[in-house]
Amino acid sequence: MRITGRKMWRAVSPVIATLLLIAIAVAAGIILYVFVSGFTGSLTQTGGQQAAEQLALEAYDYRDRTRLSITIRNTGGTSVLIDKFYFDGSETTTGINSNCIIGQPLNTQSSCTAIFYAPAGPQNIPGSSHIVKVVTKTGGIFTFTVIVGRTG
Repeated sequence: MRITGRKMWRAVSPVIATLLLIAIAVAAGIILYVFVSGFTGSLTQTGGQQAAEQLALEAYDYRDRTRLSITIRNTGGTSVLIDKFYFDGSETTTGINSNCIIGQPLNTQSSCTAIFYAPAGPQNIPGSSHIVKVVTKTGGIFTFTVIVGRTG
């Protein structure tokens, strides 16, 4: 019995198609793996320090409408250098009695207290909430909400 070229291609075509699909799937998987491993590698190299930094609002006292005191604890695995404080989006400085000093390291499991003086006004009515942001030297941003007339 003689097999013509036409019948041979019909029998081989599904096998070749299956092999091509497997090869395409393997190639796509390899490309995806290379992309994801490169992407995660760059994240851990550039953002590793920020990921290790963790600040928590331990307490705050905003009973006086012109004075806010916040206590921040470093709960992360590395020391933190505080770079800036923001109150409702405006950069602010801490008062004289503060021991949160910009540029001085806050060691792991240590805490510091920052005191801010704000002018009394309609924005500081009891019960109104305000946003305090702490920015670290590595670019980490920690946001806390405080309420006028309360402690927490």
